[in-house]
Amino acid sequence: MRGVDARRCASTSRARAPRRARDGTRCATILRRASPSGSPPDAAWRGHVPRQSTLPLTPSGAVDYASIDASPVSKVLTATIRKLLVEEVGRDVDGRPWTDFAAIMPAVREVNDMDGTARDVQIRAKRVFAGILPALGIGWVPPIWKKVIHPNAPEWFSNWAFVLVFTNLFPWLMGPMEGVDHVEVPTPEWLRKTFANAPKTFRVPQSVKAERCRFLETSQCASVCVNTCKAPSQEWLKEDFGMDLHIQPNYDDFSCQWKFSVTPPPLYEDAAVMVPCFSKCDSEHKGEKDAFRQRARVASGVGVVDGVDTYTGETLEQIAKRASEAAIRDAAAAYADGTAADEASFASRADTVKSGGKCWSVDERREEMSNL
Repeated sequence: MRGVDARRCASTSRARAPRRARDGTRCATILRRASPSGSPPDAAWRGHVPRQSTLPLTPSGAVDYASIDASPVSKVLTATIRKLLVEEVGRDVDGRPWTDFAAIMPAVREVNDMDGTARDVQIRAKRVFAGILPALGIGWVPPIWKKVIHPNAPEWFSNWAFVLVFTNLFPWLMGPMEGVDHVEVPTPEWLRKTFANAPKTFRVPQSVKAERCRFLETSQCASVCVNTCKAPSQEWLKEDFGMDLHIQPNYDDFSCQWKFSVTPPPLYEDAAVMVPCFSKCDSEHKGEKDAFRQRARVASGVGVVDGVDTYTGETLEQIAKRASEAAIRDAAAAYADGTAADEASFASRADTVKSGGKCWSVDERREEMSNL
């Protein structure tokens, strides 16, 4: 119904004097939050600060993670991952304490901005993830899970186990999380016989949702999100645990869902890569190898032969048409696979990509793009 409401609102917003929607306030709410281009005026990827938070906020609107960072678990995991990142980069690029979350991000940026393709970045990041449990002395967990538990446990139990792990161990990285996508599981008969008041079923979460991903908000970078978190995490859990995982970052409010036992689409088809550079991205490559160079290639004729872009194999008209069709198709399916607040927002994001280009670094051929 949200899609229908959004389309109805879009149609009324084009009139000089928009009529009130038949269902009243819902349309008014959507119109208030939508800019003339169809994107929420406060979309996080445009540089605005998300509003949602169950934690205290600083005067600037940033989340105060002091209570989470004080946890011994947070300190151990922060220091462990920083050590693995430093090993990958080859040097420590920050002098702050090893348990300081902010000190991780320069190393993350180093990993992301190193020479190579997007795939190279993903492989480097996956090595970091794969090294966490061995570094903690529990490297035996993945093979036991993959060979013994995963093949024999019911799917709802495996999903629930991962929900418990992430909601309890990784708020320092992703911020507060909650279990979502609950399923009804029958209560075992022996338990009902033992406890007369036991319910017939109990609800078990199957996915995790971070209300405001700390990693995404701190990095302010689509490439860091896709190449150093989403893609390598999906591959790591599949390869080491046998667990399918589909990560759905929402660029409008920086929330993020991790859906366990859900096969992700190929990365080149994933709506998460249909994104321009974030307004606050501090990558040394921000925009240079994306919007500016794509326009420069068209203006100079480099990479364009007989009106055809040799990089995509399409005419500029075909590229524009494909982007528009992709926006419509993806917006019709759960608002671009959960990466946008609504279909109008995703369409606006797709239009930005169409006119200015994707974040250069989420492109599989970013190395070739950087030389054009």
